[in-house]
Formats: sequence, C-alpha cells, structure tokens
Amino acid sequence: MSKFKRVSLVGSEELFRPTRPEVVVETDEAITEVLDRKPATEKLLRTLYFTPDEIDLLLESVQTAKYPDKARKPSLDKFERLDAIRDKLQGAND
Repeated sequence: MSKFKRVSLVGSEELFRPTRPEVVVETDEAITEVLDRKPATEKLLRTLYFTPDEIDLLLESVQTAKYPDKARKPSLDKFERLDAIRDKLQGAND
C-alpha cells in the first residue's frame, strides 16, 4: 500500500456556500415592472438603397467579421468607403 496521505481541503466549504443567503425583494418589483410594459406598437421602417459596389463591400465586411484571423487591414480607399456606408446607415437612424 502506498503512503499517500490525504490533505484536508481547508476553505472548500466556501465553494458550496450560498451566494445570496437573503432573498432580495427588489427583484420581484423589477420583474413585474418589465412584464407590465406595453410593447411598442408602431415600428418605423426605412428603405436604404445601396449600389452594387456598396453591397460587395458590405459582404466583404461580413466575411471579415466572420473570420477575423484571416483579416487584413483595409486600404485607405476601402476604409473611406466603409466609413461612408457607416454614415449612411447611421443617418437612417436620425
């Protein structure tokens, strides 16, 4: 038989203690407040028109976001075109 000695894990009871021993009352009020809200009935739809070049650029951006390890820094021209599309999209929210 081996001479392996078990060591007591001092402090392991901390792992199993409840994180919040007392019940928080504010949680119930916050939940009912969220449930009582009325959903927005009016939705604003906007139409944006993109050129085929802008669509290609957006597709390329999605591909870059999907696979960031293969991403390269965009050229200055492409960066400015992306910035223009961003301004176009943000202008739609105004």
